[in-house]
Amino acid sequence: MSEESLPSSLQEFRRFIYDHPLLIREVREGRRTWNDLYQDWIVLGEEHDDWKNYKDTKEDKSSPVTEQGDSLGTVMKMLSQVNIQELQQQMSQFSGMIGNVQRLLQQFQKPPGPPKPPQDPFSFRGF
Repeated sequence: MSEESLPSSLQEFRRFIYDHPLLIREVREGRRTWNDLYQDWIVLGEEHDDWKNYKDTKEDKSSPVTEQGDSLGTVMKMLSQVNIQELQQQMSQFSGMIGNVQRLLQQFQKPPGPPKPPQDPFSFRGF
């Protein structure tokens, strides 16, 4: 749909969204819907204080490389807090538990018996 065929209120809302790119992020992350934003924009107006939180700031223009670096730093911090010996002990206990469950299941399985000879389909005649 071309921009000329949109109603003027939708064109204004579109411009408003481009001026507030953090609202786009809210929708993409599933926290809000376009319909909710449009209704709030109609009711509150463009100059309401709630919209100031969604203006683009210099902090928000960080590159994806920086965000990946932050994520990597968070992961490294979490890994440094992990007690390796305790983790190894828990893995060993879990492995032992799985072994016990396997042995228990083997006890309840029917042992394979000798194969039965095929029955004669004419045994009812009594010859």
